[in-house]
Amino acid sequence: MELFRFSWKPENTVRQLEKCTWQTEGSVAQQLFNASELERQENRQRFSDLLDGAYFLFKHELPHTTLYEPLLEVLTKIDHSKKLSTFFDKCKQNGSYDSTATVTELLEATSEVTDKQILTKIRESRIISIMADEGTDINHYQNLSICIRYCNQDTGEPTESFISLLKIKKKDAQTIFDTIVKELKSKNIDMTKVRFTGFDGASVFSGQFNGVSAKFRQMYSNSILFIHCRAHVLQLCLLSACEDIIEVQESLLTLKSLFNFINRSSIRLACFNDIQMLLKHPQLKLIQPGDTRWLSYFRSVNAVIRCYEPLMITLEHIVHERGEESPSASGLLSILKDQSTTFILHSLEPILEALSILSKSIQTKNGDFNQLEKSMLGTLLRLEELKDVSINEYKQIFDIVDKIKTLSSTNLNRDRITRATSRTNEISLEEIFNDKIVKFIDEVISNIEARFESNALKFLNCFRIFDVSEATNEQEYGIQETIIPSDNSIMMILMMT
Repeated sequence: MELFRFSWKPENTVRQLEKCTWQTEGSVAQQLFNASELERQENRQRFSDLLDGAYFLFKHELPHTTLYEPLLEVLTKIDHSKKLSTFFDKCKQNGSYDSTATVTELLEATSEVTDKQILTKIRESRIISIMADEGTDINHYQNLSICIRYCNQDTGEPTESFISLLKIKKKDAQTIFDTIVKELKSKNIDMTKVRFTGFDGASVFSGQFNGVSAKFRQMYSNSILFIHCRAHVLQLCLLSACEDIIEVQESLLTLKSLFNFINRSSIRLACFNDIQMLLKHPQLKLIQPGDTRWLSYFRSVNAVIRCYEPLMITLEHIVHERGEESPSASGLLSILKDQSTTFILHSLEPILEALSILSKSIQTKNGDFNQLEKSMLGTLLRLEELKDVSINEYKQIFDIVDKIKTLSSTNLNRDRITRATSRTNEISLEEIFNDKIVKFIDEVISNIEARFESNALKFLNCFRIFDVSEATNEQEYGIQETIIPSDNSIMMILMMT
């Protein structure tokens, strides 16, 4: 996806850069016009160097107003030809090329040029797909993000480009539909080229009669297909499975509680970092899990189990201080020392890792439904393997749980954490594995098989015959690829979409 794009559009900025019509005294254009042709070319080359440096900051989302001047200093030092330093010395009295105003002007001009190039490619494409999602930012404003997927006519490659981020007052289907259509029409994008719409599974988008996707079909063409975001579908598989296993759901809620407790206090966060340093432990940060962040649960579990000991010591330290947060710290410490929670959290890591790999495969730029089917089958095989308690992963997990149990038994505060811990310690870990982990894996597998219906994937994979990279000069090309499921299967697929 072309992420490099900026939303503001100052009037005439591009024309000012491209045609050099600045008229202010001491401006770049004035110096260029007053110079000889040779000097003018040299100045243009040096100005191009400045633009390259600024573009580097823009593209990598670095703070351009503070890093632009230091970057120019570095470029001047490594320029052994001394052309940049000579250029700066000549223009030092009449122009300031390292100022905030200059880099801001470059940002605005680059934004408009990039917009123009992207929109030109979209208009040239014969068909387009619309992707959109709404959300609320930290200031509680409702925003709508719009992207376009199109075929680059120069390369034949599918391309995704960010178009707009708009504030909306309402989140109903009609408002969202009207906002998308108005924005795209204002950019002279032909709405009759729309063939697909891609949204999440919320009813406001996917509703069969009154959703945004339905309104596109009603307004433009009944042939417009709605594609439910596959990464979102996979996340729903995980969330649905968690709802059926209370212990797993509670363990994942513990991740959120730990993040909020440690990270929402600079003092507690500093204590956590200091303890990691004292233990010569890698400086790790807790990750906030989120239901709408596809890979956050795996990253969150992975972070917690990698710094399990420093977390426990941090909580013990806060408990011993007997401050206002001591009861909260004591409760979290009790949960982390519970063998059942320890075992479930560590057992979840390989499961979530398998789902994370599948999610990344889904999100690849050049992925297709054939690849998705293979990745899904590989994930299902891995999940089946994780139902065997005798594999190496679980042997290591049992050792880790024993180590944490030993660490807990030497805790000076152990008398305050007795009942819940003592009850769960009597439970066999194999029993927890069979009753909770295996059941959770079965629920995940069941959800994946139900939501990633095999016939639907095979049907959608038939569109590979339009992949120009696989085309040959043979007359037989496409004959086998055009074999599709039965009419009944097609009807079921269309009903699902």
